[in-house]
Amino acid sequence: MTSRLHIDRLHWDDWNREHIAKRAVRPEEAEEVIAGDPIYRKGYKQRLAVTGPTIAGRMLTVVIGAVPDQPGIFYVFSARPASRQERGEFRQQKGGSQP
Repeated sequence: MTSRLHIDRLHWDDWNREHIAKRAVRPEEAEEVIAGDPIYRKGYKQRLAVTGPTIAGRMLTVVIGAVPDQPGIFYVFSARPASRQERGEFRQQKGGSQP
């Protein structure tokens, strides 16, 4: 989709922290993916699926959406281990041998 998106920060609340915890993902890991060099894919409801590695090398997909009237701030709807297909798309776009 785009090589880089302007994201100032992610918006966290109790719901999304608890939601990603069900997939054994910590907010810090989602932040690492966003701050790194991820790939972006359009999702439904104007959301973006962002796939990339954490500092520890764990490949995650983080689903975010723009917060209305707050440029650069994105709400985290979901975060989970990346699927095999998503990992393949990441390797294909980045041309490397990421996990």
